[in-house]
Amino acid sequence: MKNARRITDNPYLVNEILEGIFLRLPVKTLLRLKCICKSYCDLISSPWFITLHRKIFNSEPYSHCILVQTGEINRLIRIRNPGCLIKLNEPCTSNYTVVGSINGLVCLVTTTGSRKLICLWNPSINQFKMFPPKYNMNRQMTRYMDVSMGFGYEKDSDDYKVMRVLSYKTGWPSITHLEVYSTKLESWTVWNFDVHLKMSTCRCDVIVEGFTYWVAKDLDGSTVLVSCDLSSDDLSLIPVREILITESQSFEATNYLGSLALLVYSSPSEFKACLEVWMFEDVSAEAFRWQKKFTFRMDFEFSRHWGLTGGDIVVKNAPNMPFLFNLTRKQMRVIGINPILSLFNYTESLVSIEGFKRIRNQRKVRRRRNASIPQKNQQDRANRHIAEFGDLNV
Repeated sequence: MKNARRITDNPYLVNEILEGIFLRLPVKTLLRLKCICKSYCDLISSPWFITLHRKIFNSEPYSHCILVQTGEINRLIRIRNPGCLIKLNEPCTSNYTVVGSINGLVCLVTTTGSRKLICLWNPSINQFKMFPPKYNMNRQMTRYMDVSMGFGYEKDSDDYKVMRVLSYKTGWPSITHLEVYSTKLESWTVWNFDVHLKMSTCRCDVIVEGFTYWVAKDLDGSTVLVSCDLSSDDLSLIPVREILITESQSFEATNYLGSLALLVYSSPSEFKACLEVWMFEDVSAEAFRWQKKFTFRMDFEFSRHWGLTGGDIVVKNAPNMPFLFNLTRKQMRVIGINPILSLFNYTESLVSIEGFKRIRNQRKVRRRRNASIPQKNQQDRANRHIAEFGDLNV
């Protein structure tokens, strides 16, 4: 248009405006913008843009999502609209276990035939990478060894790492093996520690700012938090106060507003429930303490809870539908999926790692499989469905 007025003739100013706009757009929109022109593609694909976009979305709690596993279907749920379920194009056709999520990357463990495989997956960009563990354990080994997986991030080297902790069930020999996979080096490192640790679950309990933590018991039976220092591949033990174990109904390690914390649940009476937040604080280089920061009174009881990064909790109160509960505002919002076996914080990002490849659309794969079935088999299948439908009507 001849009469259209230009805002500025300075191309650098135009680029700065575009960058500011693009940095606040969701990943799905950015992937479409990459197809418009080369300059957009170069900008969105640049490492500094990916890093800054990730930091902006991590800092905004209402842009966060929850990755929910039910045992049959797995969905993403947005915090700002927990009733809406987002279907996933999953990289694994068989059942898998989610280990954790950092900066848009999800770590999974799946089984293909008799082999265990580890998968790193970014649902936002629909890409993944699969690789085997250091050693594949046979059934005999699993009888006398406990295995727990972990996922972490080393900021200084921008390296995402997968961990596998192995310990003997009998406590003898009193050794814990730590296997660490570096996505930068694409190789495993093995470390041995003269301490016996029995992890509470087959995966890490919480990830805080890239640091991985497990709830475990040592050889004396004391409850500790186990942390892995990814810069030195060393294990640290953080004792848990005995009063939190003996005087609570349950507790859980969580990421509370970006800090390591314990959510301690107790039910002092039949009608009142109490949830306490205990924060981990460094007093000095060699000293620390657990400090009770908040106490929340609630007029309902629940069978299980999960803490989220933004300060909300997901409450499971069977047989009712699970709901998202904001502790400070006392706001309750129903989640449109039940039951929940496990859930994880997830933030969309453009992050990818070396060796990523695109996931084929599972719907198209199913259609191709159906198209390859002979016509007679398709007709027989259709007849069976008609017969079953008739039986149901009867």
